Amino acid sequence: MRKNIYIRDEDQELFDRAEKLFGDNFSGLVAEAVRRFVEVEEAKADGMEEQEIEVGVYYSGTSSNDTRKIKFIGKKIADARLLLGQTSSRDDRGKDYTLYLTKKGKFLLHTENWSKWEGEDGESTYDTFESMTHLISYDPPGSLIQEAGKRLGIDTAEYLDI
Repeated sequence: MRKNIYIRDEDQELFDRAEKLFGDNFSGLVAEAVRRFVEVEEAKADGMEEQEIEVGVYYSGTSSNDTRKIKFIGKKIADARLLLGQTSSRDDRGKDYTLYLTKKGKFLLHTENWSKWEGEDGESTYDTFESMTHLISYDPPGSLIQEAGKRLGIDTAEYLDI
């Protein structure tokens, strides 16, 4: 199938730069852009959107961290906070969990270890899971699993074969 694309004069420089970055395959460039556009718009229709998380190490007492950004299409379905500190309120250290359902039906669990203590670094990681069963075997907080189950309308009870 053959399609003609008309480019406005004011957009010509942008298209030239894009073609230079992508290579001489202009139709491939257009197809990739359209594919990405359709993917994002269909995900929005399902209540999903582009998510961005930061993973890596947050060094205490400095703005020089060793992190990188991760992007994906999905929606947040649950979160939980565990307080692990040593003070009476236990809010001096902790672990935050955020669970996403991705456009491909997988689960992405973003975990952030944090501390208010000077000299203690924080860390942010993520893991992906094929199913809720696989996620549960990772042993995240029960409140996270319960909240996700309610949002998705699934039973998260563990059945014992005894």
